[in-house]
Amino acid sequence: MAFLIHPSASKMLLENRNFLVDLIENSGTLIVIKDREGRYLLVNRKWEEVTGFKREFALGKTDAMLFPPETVRRFRENDLYVIETGSFIEREERLETPSGTRYFISSKFPLFDKDNTVTGIYGVITEITERKRVEKELQRSQKKYHSLFNRAQASLFRTSIDGKLLEVSQRYAEKAGYASVEQCMAEFVPGKSWADQSERQELVRILREKGSVSDYEAEIIRRDGKRIWILFSATLYPEQGYIEGSIVEITDRKQAEMALRKSEAFQRKMVANIGDVIVIIDQYGRNRFKSPNVEKMFGWKPADLVGASVWDNVHPEDLASAKKLFDSLLREPDNVGTIELRYKCKDGTYKWIEFTGSNLLNDPDIQGILGNYHDIMERKRAEQALRDSEARFKALHNASFGGIVIHDKGIILECNQGISDITGYSVDELVGMDGLLLIAEKSRETVMKNILSGYEKPYEAVGLRKDGTEFPIRLEARNIPYKGKLARTTEFRDISENKRAEVERKRLQDQLAQAQKMESVGRLAGGVAHDYNNMLSVILGYTELALDKVPSTEPLHSDLQEIYTAAKRSSEITQQLLAFARKQAVSPKALDINAVIERILNMLRRLIGEDIDVVWQPGRRLSPVKIDPSQLEQILANLCVNARDAISGVGKIIIKTQMVSPGKTNRSVTSRDTRNDSVMLSVSDDGCGMKKDTLDNIFEPFFTTKEACQGTGLGLATVYGIVKQNNGVIEVHSKPGHGTTFHIYLPRYVGGIEELPPDEASDTPLGEGETVLLVEDDPAIREMCQVILDKLRYRVLSADTPEKALEIADEHGSEIDLLVTDVVMPGMNGRELAQKLKVFYPGIKTLYMSGYTADVIANRGILEKEVQFIQKPFSVKNMGKKVKAVLKNG
Repeated sequence: MAFLIHPSASKMLLENRNFLVDLIENSGTLIVIKDREGRYLLVNRKWEEVTGFKREFALGKTDAMLFPPETVRRFRENDLYVIETGSFIEREERLETPSGTRYFISSKFPLFDKDNTVTGIYGVITEITERKRVEKELQRSQKKYHSLFNRAQASLFRTSIDGKLLEVSQRYAEKAGYASVEQCMAEFVPGKSWADQSERQELVRILREKGSVSDYEAEIIRRDGKRIWILFSATLYPEQGYIEGSIVEITDRKQAEMALRKSEAFQRKMVANIGDVIVIIDQYGRNRFKSPNVEKMFGWKPADLVGASVWDNVHPEDLASAKKLFDSLLREPDNVGTIELRYKCKDGTYKWIEFTGSNLLNDPDIQGILGNYHDIMERKRAEQALRDSEARFKALHNASFGGIVIHDKGIILECNQGISDITGYSVDELVGMDGLLLIAEKSRETVMKNILSGYEKPYEAVGLRKDGTEFPIRLEARNIPYKGKLARTTEFRDISENKRAEVERKRLQDQLAQAQKMESVGRLAGGVAHDYNNMLSVILGYTELALDKVPSTEPLHSDLQEIYTAAKRSSEITQQLLAFARKQAVSPKALDINAVIERILNMLRRLIGEDIDVVWQPGRRLSPVKIDPSQLEQILANLCVNARDAISGVGKIIIKTQMVSPGKTNRSVTSRDTRNDSVMLSVSDDGCGMKKDTLDNIFEPFFTTKEACQGTGLGLATVYGIVKQNNGVIEVHSKPGHGTTFHIYLPRYVGGIEELPPDEASDTPLGEGETVLLVEDDPAIREMCQVILDKLRYRVLSADTPEKALEIADEHGSEIDLLVTDVVMPGMNGRELAQKLKVFYPGIKTLYMSGYTADVIANRGILEKEVQFIQKPFSVKNMGKKVKAVLKNG
């Protein structure tokens, strides 16, 4: 027998023992059988060849007795897995043999006895050393491929059929306008880069039809927008689903080709359209070529003349001189000559022409006398046309909107009427004058330097009129031939209007910069308003409640009063910032502006003091304006306080209103309809006035000329914001020592006037035990509001979320008289909550509260006319009045 078998393995053999032995022994794979302890029970010849161990030596031994520890560890782990799980396993294994490192795919099966117990393992091991070698070679080949791929002079690529990039070379990325392959792969869409999208569709069609394409020209657009031409070669691999190929840029070649075609087309057009007839005459006097315009000039078609003798159409009286010239041209190469003669037309008449010929017999392309027929009568007409053109030029010269002079070293030789109109000198006075007398002293050195250097670009200087006035001018000069010598022509342009326009443009740019700067501050104010209002609500609320609990005689009462005053002042500053940012929650009404002013006039007088006289000059027949009454009061209060601070000692403030028509002012009033009149409100004082640098900054937030702690610099910024929010315009006029006047223009409102509510009572109204459902997600605000409402004698049901409020309403719905809810809350806003409750409890009234700015809550419908709303922060008194009003009127 060719190999040994351990006695304990005999029970595992099949009946056809000899066949099985041959099959195992001659197998091209390694076959082994081990027992549970890992002892080899059977190995075949292939195992013996690969491992180098004789089977007599290996049988009965374990891997630990044959192989290195690391190999033993891996083999034993796999064996134990099969024995313990009773399942098949397949692993890739490596073995160090005397012949070198070998690689295998090891498939191991459990062997079971009749009790279904694993008694050992059966292994079939296939050597894959050659496959591993091929894989490594493939990896090295791929690395080499990628190196060559990225270093190739052509731009290489692989794309899907629908145009998605799969792989590109570095040169391809660079040609597409990208710094790296990674950036190109991430951003570049080849299908969209074609200048003509239909070309790519045609290319794909050809590839589908033929499988490949070579040297296909196309124009593509780089990442930077530059257009380049490429030569496209590619192959379609339909089974793999991609296109592989290369591109070579041929932009320079295409440009050269296009330039050549353009040049050739230009030459053909030039020959076909030139006024003269181009001819080629051979040495025997036969016509070899006539340009197409021979028909236009003489009536002959080129075919009528080519091949015929040139002398057939020369007038008999001119024939001798023509032949003499022809003979002289033939004597030597490059001879040139000209003659005037009469040439016969098809209708039998003759035309005088000028014939100029050149001997080009040695030129392979010409091989004859190259000449041209020039119609002398046309030249005569051209000369007349030239004289007419000179006359027209003279007329245009004088009619030019600018001034034109022709001078020699500054002395004016000729000029047009325009320079006379600009300078005030007559044309006769100007001719012969030194042109520098038209230039102001401060610019003469520059002008003279440009004359001497031949400077030809436009530049600015200062001109001088006959009456001695100076004005800005733009000069542009050229050296020109004039009556046989070189002279200089100079154009004068009066740019006074341009300069005024530049000043106006600078003013508008400054206004734009100012508006942008103020808008930035406004966005900042709007961004912090909500949190700031919430914090102030808590401070004001609890401070006001604490003041009621502490007797006024206690020192703590004055401390609390200071806290309350500071918080109130902070609240006013917040409102000023929001007014400036045009995000203040407002309720515009159609108002009689005079009525509002008269209503607060006494308050303004108390605010200003007795030393300053307030003069009220109401206009007659004023149209209504639509504005929140409190905003109008803010405007007047801020302007009057500023006026008071500008007056030292006694003085006067004048408040005035009147109707203003846009057509009667020099301003453009910003309104809904600028064709309508506007209502003007002006506040004037006879105080110290302002300097220009102060005027330039007065509407900037936090700008103030007052001493520290005497002003925030928000008063006029607030006024500016309110005016702009109401589509108005504000102007200010002031001079040091002459007082200041503010003009505010508000668009007139077409419609009826709304009645102002009567002055509210000073006492805080109390409730009568009504039930209020309070919904607020901020714990501090919710607790403060609950304390206030309890103090005002209301029964309070409190919820921190809209969902909780709905649960409370489900339990107490019929008892609830009023919903007091925050506007902006997570999940569901206050308006949505109120609408849900109204469906089931239509009698519930609603009061909304918020610290957000107007633009935020307006999107939720809270600023609509019929909606009841209170802005945070609010006092106990304000809350009491608002709750009472909503319960009463709803």
